[in-house]
Amino acid sequence: MKKSLFFMVLLTVVSFNAIAQDTARQNLTSPGMVYAFDMNDNSIIGTPYIIDKFMPGKISADKEGKLYSLRYNAFNDVIELKKNENEVEALNRDLVNVTITFSNSNKSYRAYNYIDAKTKKGKRGYFVIASDVSHKKPLLIKERVVFIEKQKAKSGYAKTKPAQYKRKSDQYYTLNESGIAIELSTKKKDLANSFPEHSKAILDYIKSNKIKTSKQEDLVKLMDYINSL
Repeated sequence: MKKSLFFMVLLTVVSFNAIAQDTARQNLTSPGMVYAFDMNDNSIIGTPYIIDKFMPGKISADKEGKLYSLRYNAFNDVIELKKNENEVEALNRDLVNVTITFSNSNKSYRAYNYIDAKTKKGKRGYFVIASDVSHKKPLLIKERVVFIEKQKAKSGYAKTKPAQYKRKSDQYYTLNESGIAIELSTKKKDLANSFPEHSKAILDYIKSNKIKTSKQEDLVKLMDYINSL
């Protein structure tokens, strides 16, 4: 990223085929993740965060149940942990089966290996857990923020558009047989065809229960049904 961004972050490389380790042996924060804040550029519109403020939350790997100051940076796809007023670290995204739960909202995140819906490449990142995480096929939500570079005016009549962080619509995912998160279509037939052995039963359930696959609460209900098949 350019220095004009609100901040820069140096990320350690995350392997798509990361080997699961005992969480007790893993560090909560990632070594090599360094934040350099540039507070001079106030021209950027928007925010890379879902919620700007640090909020109290728990990390399931911490068996003592300590409350941490946390926030989710959707642009860099990291959960930031505030150690003190001058020090911020990123949680270790390689942690396996570790849930981060924000106390005020009871909103929970987990990191999974996933197939990027746009590039079709393997990545690792955080998802909101929208249904029972113990299910073989939970409903997961990918929250997205993109950065749009400043666009200079092309003529004397046009205006320069400032750089901005833009919140994009959420994407729905579930886990495949290998435990890798894959995107779920919100189109009824495409969604049903993602589970070919049960596609007819799923379509019948959608019709008889008047499921709107664009609505999160209906998708939760549908995924609960799919997990029961």
